[in-house]
Amino acid sequence: MATAQGPLSLLWGWLWSERFWLPENVSWADLEGPADGYGYPRGRHILSVFPLAAGIFFVRLLFERVQAILLPQPPK
Repeated sequence: MATAQGPLSLLWGWLWSERFWLPENVSWADLEGPADGYGYPRGRHILSVFPLAAGIFFVRLLFERVQAILLPQPPK
């Protein structure tokens, strides 16, 4: 087991190295929280998509049901 830890840690280190993912002059610390007021998206920001999608879906359902009731009726 001790022999497998060496290659695995080398692979893990290479996979998350700054040189592999980021351009020169950029580090992981730069992406944490820049001081100039600009922010970068975080993984948890994707969670805001689900309530938004559900809201749009329910507005669509409501619109389709109202449209299905009102439009087929001939004008009086």
